[in-house]
Amino acid sequence: MADMTLKKKPMDRDGFLKEMQKMEVRRQQAASDPIRLCYHLHPPVGWINDPNGLCQKDGIYHIYHQYVPFYPELCSVLWGHVTTRDFIHYEIQEPANFPDTKWDENGAYSGSAFVKDDTMYVYYTGNVRHADKEYDYITGGREQNTILMTSKDGFHFSNKRLLMKNTDYPSDLSLHVRDPQVFCEQGQYFMIQGARDLQDTGSVLLFESSNLTDWTYRLRFETKEPFGYMWECPNYLKVDGRQFLIACPQKMRKKENGLVKENLCGYFPLAYDFKGSEYDVGEFFTLDRGFDFYAPQVFQDESGRWILLGWMSTPDADYDCEVMVKNGWVHALTIPRELYVSQNGRLCQRPLKEFRQMRDDGTVKTLEAGAEFCTDVSPCFEWKLTMDDPTEAFTLLLRESAVLSYQEGVLSLDLTGCGAGRTVRSICLPEVRDLWIFSDTSSLEIFVNGGEETFTSRIYDSMEHLQVTLKAGKGRKQIELYGLHT
Repeated sequence: MADMTLKKKPMDRDGFLKEMQKMEVRRQQAASDPIRLCYHLHPPVGWINDPNGLCQKDGIYHIYHQYVPFYPELCSVLWGHVTTRDFIHYEIQEPANFPDTKWDENGAYSGSAFVKDDTMYVYYTGNVRHADKEYDYITGGREQNTILMTSKDGFHFSNKRLLMKNTDYPSDLSLHVRDPQVFCEQGQYFMIQGARDLQDTGSVLLFESSNLTDWTYRLRFETKEPFGYMWECPNYLKVDGRQFLIACPQKMRKKENGLVKENLCGYFPLAYDFKGSEYDVGEFFTLDRGFDFYAPQVFQDESGRWILLGWMSTPDADYDCEVMVKNGWVHALTIPRELYVSQNGRLCQRPLKEFRQMRDDGTVKTLEAGAEFCTDVSPCFEWKLTMDDPTEAFTLLLRESAVLSYQEGVLSLDLTGCGAGRTVRSICLPEVRDLWIFSDTSSLEIFVNGGEETFTSRIYDSMEHLQVTLKAGKGRKQIELYGLHT
């Protein structure tokens, strides 16, 4: 949960329902916005950010999320709630978590869900900000409380229980400790939380429990050299026997392959037996190269798949993330993505197989060497390309003026003409074997080389007379192009 610095008005259920009765005009305005997304989760009105409490219970996927329903008017952050059985059809539910206690009165911040014995255990950070005098809100003036709620159905929750407060965390930490995730390893329960210490160094704290309620601090995961001043939104997962630690290091810049990239979100390969104090945190890999990706959360569904959703925006951007505010809503979540490990050990992302249900009849063809492919498209489409020669240069025109190009070993996404301040993002790659592109009314999600790399960005063009264009070079290309509908 990206820290929000203003002290905001608390909001309980009765207050929410009362205020929502006044919002009908704004809801209608948001619903009629032409740039409203077709197959992404976005708020019916107001602001959405971090996905929270992701889980599947009794066949129902529960997607909770950070929610400020009356934005740009201020109120404390709630948890919105959406359910689905197929990731195509969604039902918006009443918010599930209100900042309605003394432990979370200035925001029900991010957290996760853990399902055990038909009970959903929901852990989150309760934010409290004091205003009786001037504070820096780093070493004084705030509380970050770890809170537990339980539920049998994902809709009705128990009373809240305070599990930990700042004095229960290591004494060398600042007051920034948040975003708990709980999981089980070797029959024991563990919790991780993002942290910032008094020297402005980020890390992930590890706690242990035998009963899901009483937690003991074990250790912290950190790099040998300081790497960002705060690690937000941590997630631990083990895919195909490989361990990974996802985190969002704040205020981090890193020179990578000769290109300067702001690493807002990524993962470390992890080696740890969850017994002793020795561990190894490997090299940091960026999860997404685009302009709009942050605060992802992962969970394992009832079929065993690891699924990721992220916030399709980013904090503190120097480009416009609020183009749609004038119409009463702002931001969205990414499409859900299945995680898997490539042969070289990279954590990869691919769209869920359920998305095939949205395809129309489409076009499937082979583009011979030297040929050009150009066709009109609607704003909502899926485009898959496989390259016979993965080292050849190419240029793709997407929609109105977005350009994806591969030249001299550099893959670049150029949104200068349609990005509301977004310009160019690039990565050095020795080859581009395949591309899988999902376009919605105002978003692009591009999966490269089986999802080893991705680019996620909002896009704002006229949505009229759109095309996709590709000129083949010396190699053939396999093309699949589908319109998408829900």
